[in-house]
This record gives sequence, C-alpha cells and structure tokens, in this order.
Amino acid sequence: MRASVIIPAYNAEKTLAQCLTACLNQTLPAHEIIVVDDGSTDDTARVAATFPVRCVRQDNAGPASARNHGAACAAGDIFVFTDADCIPEPDWLEQLLKGFEEDVAAVGGTYGIANPGSRLARMIYREIADRHARLPADVDFLGSFNVAYRREIFESLHGFDERFREASGEDNDLAYRIQDLGGRMRFMPKARVAHYHPQRLLPYLRTQMRHGFWRVPLYAKHPGRVRRGDRYAGLAELLLPPLMLGLAGGLPLAMVFDSIRWCWAGGAWLYLVLRAPLPYRLARRSRDPAMAAFIVVAALRDMARAVGMAAGIGRYLLDQWKGPSLK
Repeated sequence: MRASVIIPAYNAEKTLAQCLTACLNQTLPAHEIIVVDDGSTDDTARVAATFPVRCVRQDNAGPASARNHGAACAAGDIFVFTDADCIPEPDWLEQLLKGFEEDVAAVGGTYGIANPGSRLARMIYREIADRHARLPADVDFLGSFNVAYRREIFESLHGFDERFREASGEDNDLAYRIQDLGGRMRFMPKARVAHYHPQRLLPYLRTQMRHGFWRVPLYAKHPGRVRRGDRYAGLAELLLPPLMLGLAGGLPLAMVFDSIRWCWAGGAWLYLVLRAPLPYRLARRSRDPAMAAFIVVAALRDMARAVGMAAGIGRYLLDQWKGPSLK
C-alpha cells in the first residue's frame, strides 16, 4: 500500500516543522507528504519549503477543503491525514496501515500530549485518553487529526464536505457516510500523534462554541444521530449542553419561585449525576486529585457548546427560510 500523508496547514509556522520532521522519520516511510497551505498569512509556506515535501497553496477555505485539495494531488492508495500541530510517533504510519484488513475502509488512532506543562492541556488530553480507552476496535467515528482512508472509499464519497468551513463536524460527517455505506472503521490505539492541546480557557471555550454551532448542520444532515450520538461522544454529550443552558437561564427564576426552584434542583442533580463520573475517572486514572477540577471546565464547556448550538439553530432556521440547508 502506498500512503500519501496530507497535512492541512493554516498559519502553522510554529508547529509545522515538528510535524514534518516526525512524518519524515517514520519506521514505514510514506510514499509522499503533501502540505496544503490554506491561505496562510504567516511563514507556513516558507517552513514547508525547507523540507522534502510537496506544498500546494489555496485561498483560505477551511480544513475540509484543504484535505480534499491534498487528496486530489495525491498518488497513494491510502490517504492519511494529520494536522500541522500534531507530532506523529515514529511508528505512527506503520500502526495505522496495520489496521487495513480487507474490508476496512478507514483506520484512525489516538492523541498524545505535546505540552504537558499546562494543567488545562493535561485535563483535555486526559479526557480524550479516557474516551479512547473505552473505544472498541470497530468504531463509528474517527477524528481527522489521525486517520487514514482507502482512496476508493474517499473518492466515492467525494471526501470531506467543504460546507463545513471550520474544523468541526467534517470528520463526523465523513465517518457517518462511510458507516451508512456499510464500511468498517478501525481504531488503532498504538497509532499515536502528540498534540498541542489548548492552554488558555477562553480560546478553548470559543472553540467549543464553534463545535456547538457546527453540530446543528451536522445533525440536520444526519438526523438519526440525534437519537444516539456516536460511540466517541455518546448521547450524554449532546444532552448536557442544553441542560446546562437551561440551568443557567432558569437560576434567576428559581431564586424567586418555589415551584421552579424544585425543578431547577432536579435538573442540577441530573447534571451532576451525568457529568461527575468523568472528572472522577480522570483523577483516579491519572492519580492526580487536581483533575477533579475538570468538572468546572466541563460545565463551562457545556455552556459554551450550548450557546454555539443556539446560534447554530438560529442560523439553520434562517437558512431554511432563505433557501436550501446543508444536506
């Protein structure tokens, strides 16, 4: 199998060199490495030019478009994607390709952490590690930060949906379409890339608002997923943000009216029952009691996602009134 590694890059001058160095030092070399400069305004293209890789440029159109552009230029039988702020481990590509049994359409791996000195980054990494530790071998979602697709399945589905202009939802969408065709997706936990996880809370919450926003067109396109989510996130991650928004919005009324106060208390109890096990697991598995504070981060994240979802619903309804929606 010939593997084409494709890396979308937007203003990635600070991390791209580490990513490319790691990609060029694999135990199983790639057939080619393609960097797609997605209209960067920094020195991304100059950094890429210092490595023996192919660099193509496009006007800024988002990571889904950049990945499709790279795939259109690629010669491999397998399209392998990672991000410019990821640092693959030496056997990353070898481990990914091991997952391609005869009937497997796509294979994905997991995250490490490139900035363990940040407490917030460690919390975010630990949560992802917790989710990945509970994944079965066959999955229904693979993240675009560390994933490989057979060329024929990728091209038959026309790749990523470029209407997802930001980095959110486009990998879910492609995974769901693969599953709808009956394609198997394999999770290989030994295929690892270190990642620079967020270190500041406010930028992280803005990213989570964006995720909430793009979940609306994602579920409008795949309405059956609203009832069950996927194995990575689960149904609870879809329900907790609106529950948190309702608690925040209902608090002033609960302070005035007894009847509402009891409803609010019931909702708060339900939220804690659903949310508290996660920080407990993080603290126990990491043997770091400070990880229990992730419940505060998770609550703020749920609120941010809910605000994003509300904006997404408003945008969706406006688009429905104007014309065709994202379907």
